[in-house]
Amino acid sequence: MSFYMKLCKSKLAVSTVIMLCAGTASAAVPAPVYTGTYADMYLKQNTFPGGLSEQQVFLDMATSSTITGHVNSQTGTPLVMFSSTTDMLVAANGYSQISAQDGLINNLTITAPGYWFDDLIFSVSLSPNNAMDLSVMATEKLGGTDTFTNWVAAGLGNGENRILVLSKGANLMQSVTINSYSGMQSFGGLDSIKQTEISGLTPVPEPETYVMLLAGLGLVGFAARRKLS
Repeated sequence: MSFYMKLCKSKLAVSTVIMLCAGTASAAVPAPVYTGTYADMYLKQNTFPGGLSEQQVFLDMATSSTITGHVNSQTGTPLVMFSSTTDMLVAANGYSQISAQDGLINNLTITAPGYWFDDLIFSVSLSPNNAMDLSVMATEKLGGTDTFTNWVAAGLGNGENRILVLSKGANLMQSVTINSYSGMQSFGGLDSIKQTEISGLTPVPEPETYVMLLAGLGLVGFAARRKLS
């Protein structure tokens, strides 16, 4: 084989590799159904970004307006809380589901008391809510919120109902609230919320920590002013 033919073959191989890599990269880009200021939201497991380190939440069996769950095991810590302002919730032990005593979940807020978190994954069951009037609101650590309501247009359906709420940058979340109303409470609602996973749990700083931080910043500013003078 001549040197020219070898060179051409080499260039073709390199070009092919570059095209394959480019195609793979473009196919791997995840697509959120909602892009917010503090959090993005994704629908369907195969659209989730890679590299997530989720921990399963194991529920405590109870019938109450507040259900507790444990991270990574049935007795693990920290705790995750599921609270409703409208419903008496029902849960079984384990990596399981939460339903409402009347069959319709209209409101549920998920928190990890004493912690902020990076992301939350859960599945929803739409039945008996034919209107599918689902809204998901992420509240970041300083109180800013992002809300997405157009889940039907995003393609939400039974079997395609895995949702990821992912914080952006340093905007860790303090809660995620799920609402499902259709004019009146009795006409909306979700059948269940299940298989919750959480990651990026970060302890909320104690007030003393903020005081020390502010004091440290004050000392730095004072030293800088003295240096300039």
